[in-house]
Amino acid sequence: MNRQLAAILFSDIVGYTSMMRENEQGTLDLVRKSREIQKPLVEKYHGTWLKEMGDGAMAQFQSALDAVKCATEIQQAASSQLEARLRIGIHLGDITVDNQEVYGDGVNVASRIESIAEPGSIYISEAVQGAIKGSDIHTSFRGEKKLKNVDHPVRVYKVVPETESVKADPLKRYLAWAIGLLLVVAFSIWKLSGPAVSGEGKTIAVLPLKMNDPDSASQYLVRGITQELVNSLGKLKSLTVVNPKSTLRFMASVAPVREATRQLEQSDYFLSGSFQQDQGTLDLDLSLYDQQEQELWSKSYSGDVYELPKLAGTIAVDIAEFIDIVLDRNETARLIEIPPVDPESFKLMLLGKSHLAKFTLEDIAIGLSYLRQAVDRNPTSSRAWSNLAEGLIMMGHGPAPPHGVWEEARAAATRALQLDSLNAEAWAWLGTTKTYYHWDYRGAEYCYNRANFLNSSLPMSHYHYSWHLALFDSMDKAVEEHEIAFRLDPLDPFQAARLGHIYLWAGDLDKARLELNRSQQLQPEFVITNNVLGELYFETQQYDSAEICFRKTGIFGTGALARVYLAWGQMEQAMEIIRDMELNINPYYSFDLALIYAQMNDADKFFHYANYPQPHAFHPWLRVMVKNPEIKADPRFKQLMDKMKLP
Repeated sequence: MNRQLAAILFSDIVGYTSMMRENEQGTLDLVRKSREIQKPLVEKYHGTWLKEMGDGAMAQFQSALDAVKCATEIQQAASSQLEARLRIGIHLGDITVDNQEVYGDGVNVASRIESIAEPGSIYISEAVQGAIKGSDIHTSFRGEKKLKNVDHPVRVYKVVPETESVKADPLKRYLAWAIGLLLVVAFSIWKLSGPAVSGEGKTIAVLPLKMNDPDSASQYLVRGITQELVNSLGKLKSLTVVNPKSTLRFMASVAPVREATRQLEQSDYFLSGSFQQDQGTLDLDLSLYDQQEQELWSKSYSGDVYELPKLAGTIAVDIAEFIDIVLDRNETARLIEIPPVDPESFKLMLLGKSHLAKFTLEDIAIGLSYLRQAVDRNPTSSRAWSNLAEGLIMMGHGPAPPHGVWEEARAAATRALQLDSLNAEAWAWLGTTKTYYHWDYRGAEYCYNRANFLNSSLPMSHYHYSWHLALFDSMDKAVEEHEIAFRLDPLDPFQAARLGHIYLWAGDLDKARLELNRSQQLQPEFVITNNVLGELYFETQQYDSAEICFRKTGIFGTGALARVYLAWGQMEQAMEIIRDMELNINPYYSFDLALIYAQMNDADKFFHYANYPQPHAFHPWLRVMVKNPEIKADPRFKQLMDKMKLP
């Protein structure tokens, strides 16, 4: 047995298992090609190719720097030569070599780091980070991770490609130096003149509070307190608030402020702290930090659970005062003059929203059940009604929306506004029903603008307004609105994927690829990402790649697969899918079949499905998605647009 210090590199192919199920021989060829890329590069950097494990490989290096440089070149080669992406993890530690077998803590940690790496990236341990310090390799801290079968937390870093680094461009290097100098001067002035913090045009992220004496039955309060603080801070017109979908990612983080400052670089302030619940009373200890992790402000609060919205409003007023946001009497009253909430209804709302966030048809149905109970429990709550409207709209976007779901959504949003005309979310959801189902576009625009005036930090309001604008060929403005939605929710894979979709429609393929890559890094194999990526491949005539993507998206990729096979000339496979869709017709299939028959230049069948008696929410977008000039020149197309009140 031989014990030694070594840098261990692990790599594997992202999505290998599902690819094997779909195309075993093709996947085996992919593994062979991956080995042909990696093995010579390992040897080039004086490494030892140890073994292969299915789609994965393990290599050993005497130098941590050689290991990282090798990994960087592997990823560069893979991105251009391999029809899949790799994950790579590297750790520097003790290993034991026995009979050509390598094992030990160094191997285990490297393997676990590789398993948590983003697709297409290289993750390294702090030991490797220390060893490459002073080199031209750039990294970003990804947090302190609890790795499986590793008895201690491991600080993990991501290798930043040279193209993303300031060092890659002399001008950027000069600007970074100049900005650094200005910051030093500004800091010196601040130190001489005393603290002067401004919130004008700034962004704040509310991090999930730690629960003292955790109780699993009260975990819903972590989300609830975060959401209430976001709702209240969002009413401050000169302050942008990051959406909880992004900040709740830090719930399990050991050092949430440190991790958030690195992942939410556009945020200026970070609100963090802890809370304790005792027999219906909440005690909160809060601190406000800046991008340099310096504590700027701290304060403790106490109140009953049913007064949480009012307590959150009081906190927002205090923060506004600290960061120099001037509130008039009406704005202050809007924040703190809030009636108490029913604790049980509040809990049901939070449980419902947490299921909606999981974004599966089953979870949306479960979430709706909770939200209906919340309304039944407290029918005078504007928020309960607007949350119900949100769940119903999500159900309305499904493949087979229940009959009357959009009418019910409009009624719920309207009831929410009758109870509170300043409920920004309710205005956004009412606008959504007008765009997607009731085709009242002028009314929808008014609702979106009203929502954004009352709370400019609602990402879904900007998102739906973006798609509304795309209906009318206002692509520049649609992109602008969607970019706002993404800035409000920068760690949400849904927003990144859909922003990629808007860029695709706008004809900016490079930006579309960038956002889709970002979405994949946030959540590998996310169904919406695969769907939009499939459309990108279809647009660029990469039909084999489009087929792989659409196969991963279930019912939402069925019609798209038929369109791919038609373009590819595989008529038998296309017609088999089309026949099955027609036998199992539903509102979503009617939309897809209209697109298919437009591609086939079958006008009669296009108009048959475009005029389906129960149109899907997506039917209006036939206006921008149908490219066939003969279909669009048919007099029936104008009749269809008139029916949907579109130009």
